[in-house]
Amino acid sequence: MKKIVSVIVVFVLLVATVVLEQVFIDRTLSSLNEKIDFLDKTIGATETINTTEIKNSIDDLDSFWTEKEKVLCISINHNDLNRVGEQIKKIKVYIEQNNKDDCVYEIKVLKFYAESYDHTLELNPQNVL
Repeated sequence: MKKIVSVIVVFVLLVATVVLEQVFIDRTLSSLNEKIDFLDKTIGATETINTTEIKNSIDDLDSFWTEKEKVLCISINHNDLNRVGEQIKKIKVYIEQNNKDDCVYEIKVLKFYAESYDHTLELNPQNVL
């Protein structure tokens, strides 16, 4: 009887951990997408992208991602996480160079990565088992 109770307790803890992890990932990706959308709209609304507002926005995105990446690396492939960081660095360079066309392209790629994580990291039975 003790073994059955132990197994049930372990299973419930495992499910709770997976659900909490999924909530964290969902919130992080949602915030990431909001920050990317804000940056995209801000850049789209101006001709000169080398402004303080845009620099602050990309710096905020970079620091947010750097902070969350440390925790996300527990459940997401490191190569996938590196892609987002690399895209952010490319965008920073294009903002410094005031290269709007390449910056807009890199933001689209960054959006693609962020949205693809949303689909691939959904809660499913495989995550629990």
